[in-house]
Amino acid sequence: MSETDKRQACGFASEGDSNQEEKAFGSDAAGRLMHIFSLFRKKKWDQISISGYTSGEIKVLMTLKYKEKSDAEQGFEERSEGGQGLKVSEISNYMRVTSPTITQFINGLEGKGLVERVMDEKDRRAIRVKLTGEGEEIVRQAHEAFKVNFRGLVAHLGEVESDELTRLLTKVYQYMSETEIKLNSSETKKQ
Repeated sequence: MSETDKRQACGFASEGDSNQEEKAFGSDAAGRLMHIFSLFRKKKWDQISISGYTSGEIKVLMTLKYKEKSDAEQGFEERSEGGQGLKVSEISNYMRVTSPTITQFINGLEGKGLVERVMDEKDRRAIRVKLTGEGEEIVRQAHEAFKVNFRGLVAHLGEVESDELTRLLTKVYQYMSETEIKLNSSETKKQ
């Protein structure tokens, strides 16, 4: 692929044209990657909306339903703690959002009948948040909406390119995870 083709594939202007984004990111491989990742962020591709619910509410509901597997397994699994729910601090840590923000979401979701607060069976001082039946149904709808989007992507790319994209994104995730760990340990040393 020629340099011009690479630039145009990323949405940069053709040779000789001025393009603000190209100036900001650069036209080398790193710049093209930065540009395409910024486009994904602008698209908000990971925000599913279901009538009557914000994307933030959907994310909280999905967090209550699923937990992240270990980095090696990469993906989601149903919570296996007997449906006890999560503490607000656990939701906050998982979503990387402050606890007061999560509390606001929980209050709204509780008002809509999608979650309930229950006493922790092991620590009676702690409160956990769990999905109601209605909350489970909203998560099911959101999960199906995600599947529809990704089925469309597979239809667009084809099986071979979809598998290649999966392989490459897995490598990106591994690199970003390793880099984040290195950056975090560097920040710790500075303190």
